[in-house]
Amino acid sequence: MTQAAVRPLLTILLLGTIAVAPLAAQRGGTVEIVPVGRYAFYPDSLQLENGFGVGGELGLFVTRKLSLEAGGSYALTSLPDSASVSVSRLTGRFLVHLPLRGRSTALFGIGYTSVRYGQALEVDQSGPGGLVGLRFGFGPRLGLRLEATADYVARTGSGTDPEWDVGAQVGLSIYAGPLGPRDSDRDGVPNREDRCPDTPAGLPVDPTGCNLPRDSDNDGVLDGGDRCPGTPTGQRVDISGCNADLDGDGVPNTLDRCPGSPPGAEVDPFGCPPPRQPSDSDDDGVPDDRDRCPSTPAAAPVDALGCPQPVQMPPSPPRLILRDVTFANGSATLTTEAQTSLRGTAATLLTEPAVRLEVAGYTDSTGPRQVNERLSLRRAESVRAFLVSAGIPGDLLTARGYGPADPVASNATSAGRELNRRVELHRLD
Repeated sequence: MTQAAVRPLLTILLLGTIAVAPLAAQRGGTVEIVPVGRYAFYPDSLQLENGFGVGGELGLFVTRKLSLEAGGSYALTSLPDSASVSVSRLTGRFLVHLPLRGRSTALFGIGYTSVRYGQALEVDQSGPGGLVGLRFGFGPRLGLRLEATADYVARTGSGTDPEWDVGAQVGLSIYAGPLGPRDSDRDGVPNREDRCPDTPAGLPVDPTGCNLPRDSDNDGVLDGGDRCPGTPTGQRVDISGCNADLDGDGVPNTLDRCPGSPPGAEVDPFGCPPPRQPSDSDDDGVPDDRDRCPSTPAAAPVDALGCPQPVQMPPSPPRLILRDVTFANGSATLTTEAQTSLRGTAATLLTEPAVRLEVAGYTDSTGPRQVNERLSLRRAESVRAFLVSAGIPGDLLTARGYGPADPVASNATSAGRELNRRVELHRLD
C-alpha cells in the first residue's frame, strides 16, 4: 500500500476531530473490550488479495483520556495463483481518547505491530504504526468504534525497505469496571466539586451540589419573587409569576397591542389579526392582481408573472462506455467485434463534427498499477487510431490511460473485473 493510498483513509477520520466536547464516561481502571471486523490492504510487494478478517482489542484506561491497548486479528487471503495465505496480526499501542460532542470520542494511537503470513507464504513483518478513529457511544457502556490503521512494516531480518500496511476496522466497544467520576450522593455532581456531599436523593441541586431554591407552583419563578404563588400548572406567567397573556393568544401582555383578541383567533407577533393575504385563484404563488396567466394548471412551474416556464431539457451525458470494445488478452489489439462496434460509433460521431472527445482506457486492479496504466493508454490509443482511420478528425480526439482508477464495479469478482476493463468516450466541451 503506497503513501498516496494511506492519506485518504487517515483524512476521513481526522475531519471528525475539529469540535471540542464534554467529559467522557471512562476513568482510570475502566476496561474496554472491542470485538472487531477488519478490512486489510496488504503491502503491494506481497501481491495478496485485500480482504476481511476478525479480531479483538482489549484496553485498560490509565487515566480518563489515556489507555494501554493490545489487539489481534486473523484473516485468510490468497496469492494471484489462488494459493491460501493466513494472516495473524498482533498490536500493542498507547491510545489517547479526546471527547467530542455528545458521547463521541476521537481516538489517536501509536504502537508496534507484528504480522505473520503463513501457509503458502512464510513471511514475518513488524514495525511501528498508528491508529485514528472515532467512538460513538450508545450508552454509558456500549459504543461503536470506526478506525483506520497504518503500520510501517518491514520483513524481519531481510534488510528490505519498510512498506505501508493499512486497514479499516469497525468494532463494538464495551466498557467494564468503574465509569465516570465518583458521586457518593448521586446528585449528578462529582465528589471533588460537591460542596453538599450528603444531599437527599431526588432533590434538584445547583452546580455545586447544594439544594436549589424552591418553585412551589412550577411556573419558573422562584418562591421568593413569585407574586402569584398558586398559579395553575401550565399557565404562562411573567417575571413576577403572574399570568402573562390575558387573552390567551400566545403574545405576552407587554407586547400585545390587541389585548382583547377572541379565543383561538389567528394573530401576528403583536397580538393583532394578521393582514389579509391577496387572492390567488390558480394557486401558483402569484397574486391575481399580478398574474398574467390566471388559469395556470395546478403544480405547473411559473415565472414572476404567473405564466408557465419553458421546460429545460436535461444535459447530454458527459461520458459513454463502449461496452462492445474488447481486446486480445493482455494486449491493445482490437477484436473483430470491437472493430465492428467502433465503425458504428464513428458514424454517430460524424454527425457532430465539432465535438471534442477524450478516449479513456481502464483496467481492473489485477497486477502492478504501472503496467495497468501503460496497457490502458495503449488500448485508448488503439481506439483513437481506429476512429481517426474511420474519418474522425485527429485534432478532436485525445487518448489517456487511467489504469485501475474509477472502477464501475467491484474488483473482488471476475464479473466486476470484466466490467472494469473498458474504454470510455469523455466529452471535453
